[in-house]
Amino acid sequence: MFSLQKIFSKDDKFFDLLEASAEEARSSVQALTRVLAKPHEKAGMTEFHHRKEADKKITEQINEALVTAFVTELDREDIEVLSAVLYKIPKTVEKFVERFAISAALARDADFSRHIKMLETATDQVVEMVKQVRNGISVEKAKEMNGVLQKVEGDADDLILEILKDLYSGKHDPTKVLAMKDLYELLEKVIDRCRDAGNVVTQISLKHA
Repeated sequence: MFSLQKIFSKDDKFFDLLEASAEEARSSVQALTRVLAKPHEKAGMTEFHHRKEADKKITEQINEALVTAFVTELDREDIEVLSAVLYKIPKTVEKFVERFAISAALARDADFSRHIKMLETATDQVVEMVKQVRNGISVEKAKEMNGVLQKVEGDADDLILEILKDLYSGKHDPTKVLAMKDLYELLEKVIDRCRDAGNVVTQISLKHA
């Protein structure tokens, strides 16, 4: 097990910022699941834009801090990559909600219940993994936690294949097929971003084992 506390001395800035970024990502997904739970209601963009911009500012703070911080063991690239991946979660969520609002008439009858469960599981796991970095996360623990994300990502892949099979069955309007395919693929991409974050934390643990 390694200790990032030793690497960053007594400065908790990076831990605080990375954890804040992960929380913003989870909050954006929580807002998204509320929208998906009521697809017949109009989705507002304000909260999603706010979450994305808040995470963007956190990412900028991390990049600025890296310019002056003295990092002896942990690669700066690892911090930058993790920060960038976390930011892509609310960014992708906002993109989904934009498309969802445009195609609301076509998507109002869609069942997103399985996606909701996957999204909640994935983002909860990402937040916990990022928090584990503060005090050091063993390779075994990182792999175990990342395994959950890998399973969710695999389940999401299976689900999109099931959905595409139905969309391409010929029983749906072509316009609806295009719109729903776009939406479902964006949801899968959010889960992929969570998996990416888990991979980065796992790589960090391996480097400092």
